[in-house]
Amino acid sequence: MKSKNIPLAQFAFETKYLEGDNEELLESISSHVGHLVYEFNLLEERLTSFLCELISHSNDAKGLIITKGLGYSSKVDLFNRFIQHIQHVYQRQIEPHDVLIANLKDCAAKRNAVVHAEWSTIDLEGYAFVKLRISKRGIVQEFAQLDENSLITIRNTIIETYNSFDDYEDEYAKVIHCQ
Repeated sequence: MKSKNIPLAQFAFETKYLEGDNEELLESISSHVGHLVYEFNLLEERLTSFLCELISHSNDAKGLIITKGLGYSSKVDLFNRFIQHIQHVYQRQIEPHDVLIANLKDCAAKRNAVVHAEWSTIDLEGYAFVKLRISKRGIVQEFAQLDENSLITIRNTIIETYNSFDDYEDEYAKVIHCQ
């Protein structure tokens, strides 16, 4: 996903695309946004399911009680802490762990950019306002390219991360069964 940073002008709207001729672009990408959200929800459910398994092998109740109300990032953090503990206890590494954690976080960042984008500001190249960054160097508006190709790429990243749980669970099983 390409992005560009534009220093804040006197007024925030001055750097945003507000021409109103972006309806055709929005219509062409809206279904991709929906599919992306759907795939992300599947990924979060897979993460929750694996957390339930980590918490109790016999049923999901304890895991669901613990994860109820947790946001996605908190679930990723809980998952990471559980696995770090397991790796310490068994003195064995689950090789794809760090990559999976990085991918889970990346999926969240990209999904958040899409879901929380200021869609009314999307220009004809697909750049929409996604974030305001404030630092001692000034205020910068971040725009991400959320065109059809970018949305498909993000969706595919989410699907690939979901699918990587298969190999991850195999590696996890090897560690806890000392294979």
